[in-house]
Amino acid sequence: MAAVQRGQRAYVVGGSEGIGLAVARRLAAAGGDVVVLSRSETKLAAALVALEAERDRPDQVLESRVVDITDAGQVGRVIDALVADVGPPDLVVTTAGYARPGYLGDLPDEDVTGMVATNLLGTVHVARAVLPHLEAAGGGTIVTTSSMAGLAGVFGYTVYSATKFGVIGFSEALRREVAPAGVRVLVLCPPNTLTPGFEEENRHKPPEVLAAEESVSTLTPEQVAEALLKALRRRRGFLVVPGRDSRFAAWAIRYLPVVVDRALRRPTVETEQN
Repeated sequence: MAAVQRGQRAYVVGGSEGIGLAVARRLAAAGGDVVVLSRSETKLAAALVALEAERDRPDQVLESRVVDITDAGQVGRVIDALVADVGPPDLVVTTAGYARPGYLGDLPDEDVTGMVATNLLGTVHVARAVLPHLEAAGGGTIVTTSSMAGLAGVFGYTVYSATKFGVIGFSEALRREVAPAGVRVLVLCPPNTLTPGFEEENRHKPPEVLAAEESVSTLTPEQVAEALLKALRRRRGFLVVPGRDSRFAAWAIRYLPVVVDRALRRPTVETEQN
């Protein structure tokens, strides 16, 4: 069974680029009605061109809406208006977020609050806005986006990891809360993925972080999107971890915590002797 069947609706928050756009394109190609949401009008315009290239049928709804997910009131108004215009969603995927790596004492204040506001509170705002519509419609699916850094704390990502751990905790609790209403909740935990955001992230990584990531596998947005769609078709499970290496890492995090702790710890700085 397809993740979204012909005529079913998907809202993809953060769908103007990266993983979100890759998911939106797959859903559009499957014949779903797809609305992408982002705070950038320019990026949304480019995303709609990409979605049009995937159009499956003449009457297919492919639209966009501008929204800033850090503004709870705005998110609610945009979602309510969208439901009135095109109907309630069958699937909501929220991938909006960003990482600003750096050691805790070096992080700019605006990025500390920005990651919390975008990654964690933004996820909460989207879920609060769509949930009444899903419940009124008799069910649906919400997909949130965490990270492998939400499964194990990584040095150089203190605040980012905190937000992504929070997304998993929120999603797990939400899953148990809304199951009686027929609403399914999944959380996507991608590894490093070749997105525009990842390119920007690399510009701020301390040298030790870059060195530690040399052996870490990196996926494309399309690979992550395919893993998510497979999980949606299975109709079971909660954590979606794309990539074989990432799934092994998730297993090790659970069963070999001492080994993982050693691997993820900041290297000791050696002092030169004159």
